[in-house]
Amino acid sequence: MEYEQFLDAAGKLSFIPDRETADAAVKAVLGILASKLDEEQAHQLTDNLPEPLNYQRLHSHQVRKLPISADEYIAVICEQFKLDDIQASELIQETLRVTKAAVKDKIQELTSRLPADWSALIESA
Repeated sequence: MEYEQFLDAAGKLSFIPDRETADAAVKAVLGILASKLDEEQAHQLTDNLPEPLNYQRLHSHQVRKLPISADEYIAVICEQFKLDDIQASELIQETLRVTKAAVKDKIQELTSRLPADWSALIESA
């Protein structure tokens, strides 16, 4: 899978004005997710994603695992990109939809170790 597919998914949203914003948004959405995972899970996720969505870039954005809920995840994206809850949810869902296609069979294993709210968010994408 190409990184362009991630940018296209984010860029098709009316509130994402350009490729630069799409790039930052995709990295933020996946960076927070990678930070929620333990190191082994984060590697499983990022090993199946295209460059520049590698472990070092995504997981290292956060110093530690984030103990945040799925609702707080949405709130962080709202704040970072000046979006409302619906827009942030759409951005997360579009990014996760493409991510699920990229990681295929690994997604079930990743979501099985996450809290129920996070699993539900990912599974609904």
